[in-house]
Amino acid sequence: MNTPPKAPPKAPAAPPPQNAAVRNAPTHGAASIGRIASAFEPPRIIINGVEGWGKTSALAHADNPVILMARGETGYQTLLGAGRVPQCDGMLCESWGDTLAAVDYLIDHDTGHKTIGLDALGGFERLCHEHVCATQFNGDWGEKGFASFQKGYDLAVGDWLTLLVRLDRLRAQRGMAVVLLSHVKVTTFKNPAGPDYDKFVADCHHKTWGVTHKWADAVLFGTFFSVVEGGTTGAKARKGKGIGGSERVLYTQHHDAWDAKNRYGLDECIDIPNDPTQSWATIWHAINGDNK
Repeated sequence: MNTPPKAPPKAPAAPPPQNAAVRNAPTHGAASIGRIASAFEPPRIIINGVEGWGKTSALAHADNPVILMARGETGYQTLLGAGRVPQCDGMLCESWGDTLAAVDYLIDHDTGHKTIGLDALGGFERLCHEHVCATQFNGDWGEKGFASFQKGYDLAVGDWLTLLVRLDRLRAQRGMAVVLLSHVKVTTFKNPAGPDYDKFVADCHHKTWGVTHKWADAVLFGTFFSVVEGGTTGAKARKGKGIGGSERVLYTQHHDAWDAKNRYGLDECIDIPNDPTQSWATIWHAINGDNK
């Protein structure tokens, strides 16, 4: 008796269609996609301020700060000697190695500080450039060394990013807010869409500023509110006369005249009390409301 031939095996069912992102996802390890949780993280703030605005005083009145001072930055010590700021923990960083070591110490040890402040950005940039010049160009700052085709500044960006990465690690592991203070300078902006104009910018190299500006959650420009009378605009513009300038303000959004930004939906301008003890509290309340 002949037995009927066996039916050929069924082809496996086709997998459900997938979009390109899933199709191209790596197959090694497990992956899970879901809703991203929201949580307030300590901010990364840059305060650019004109001379005498009160940047260091604001930092000294932050929540339990530790202040790293770049070589040559003596503003905090001067204010402390005059009794105008509280005693804070801190360190004077004489080299780039000192700077990284100080941040690493804070990462590795729970010191209880809630804020780390660097005073000031340009001074720490100088320490970074000195390190790169010594290690990559045998100490030659000239056209055959650090300054050759901007090579030194390009290489220094990589070292500068190591500091920003460490500050992010400190922020994540110790819940510390990060505050960078910066002096400002006036430079001419090459405007591709019209006439060039003067602008307040951070007192550091534009390549350093590019990565730091991108990294920060808020870039705040501190200056004095000026009242001007008698000026005109237009083709025959005439300068006016300044008749006021004692009220301190922080600008939080981009303007042709200064660099600023924020990720917190802040008002364009924040009035800062003339009482230095209230400067940081005003900034913090604007960013985080009544939470602390």
